[in-house]
Amino acid sequence: MQDIIWHSVKGGILKKLTIWLSALFLTLSFHSIASNIKQEKIADNLHILSGKEYGTNIGLISTEEGVVIIDPMPGERNLAELDEIIKSTYDNSNTFILNTHKHADHTGGNEFFIKRGGTLIGSEFDFMGIKRVELKSHSSTDYVYYHEKSNVIFVGDVFDTSWHPTFYAGGLEGFDKAVNAILALGDKESLIVPGHGVPAYKPALKAFRENTFKWVSIIQELHKEGQSVESIMKKQRVKVALEKFNVSKQSPFIPENAFKRFVERTITVIEKEKDI
Repeated sequence: MQDIIWHSVKGGILKKLTIWLSALFLTLSFHSIASNIKQEKIADNLHILSGKEYGTNIGLISTEEGVVIIDPMPGERNLAELDEIIKSTYDNSNTFILNTHKHADHTGGNEFFIKRGGTLIGSEFDFMGIKRVELKSHSSTDYVYYHEKSNVIFVGDVFDTSWHPTFYAGGLEGFDKAVNAILALGDKESLIVPGHGVPAYKPALKAFRENTFKWVSIIQELHKEGQSVESIMKKQRVKVALEKFNVSKQSPFIPENAFKRFVERTITVIEKEKDI
């Protein structure tokens, strides 16, 4: 009789334990699926966050003045989650916002944090331990931020490991100057955080520049021959040159309309810079 009671009790405990573990697994799975932001700790005082929806790389730095957010992405649901992550990572009431440039996928969250007491830093930039360099490449005003303590450089869309180069504001000359300015920061161990895509080191940035110059050279040659945009797009060497930017080996790398726009905008740069 005692054995029967014991087996009954044991069975009940095991059943409850199984139900509890199943519920826990589903809860963890739900949070994993529901989470829209990936977080990577680089150092005790620096994290990189990336939103799935926009793919914008966001910097989170703890400083003596407070928490610095670089390029908060847009989206109310995304920002609510980002705010929770920041609060759980660094317990500091002072929040400062920095942007690498003014495009919405890098500034869309500014107002959200400003309404919650955050301070948007503009021309009065003066943060101990963070160096800012002003450039003109991807946009009319690009900012690069170097955090000395963690040896990390945030470069915005001057460099993108998920897309082709977009050097339209500064042209090839501005792009080259921007790359040189980034390479001059830190040392060979410096981690470079692009506007989108996986972080990389300086050899990857150098390869990105080399591939960009090759791309422009090929498009320039075909354009001089009088080839149409559609004809240029069909050339195998153009496709090979484009594929050099496909770091993550996506298939297809970019949509056809984006491919066409890249060729067209490259030609526009070439027309502006006849001495490329």
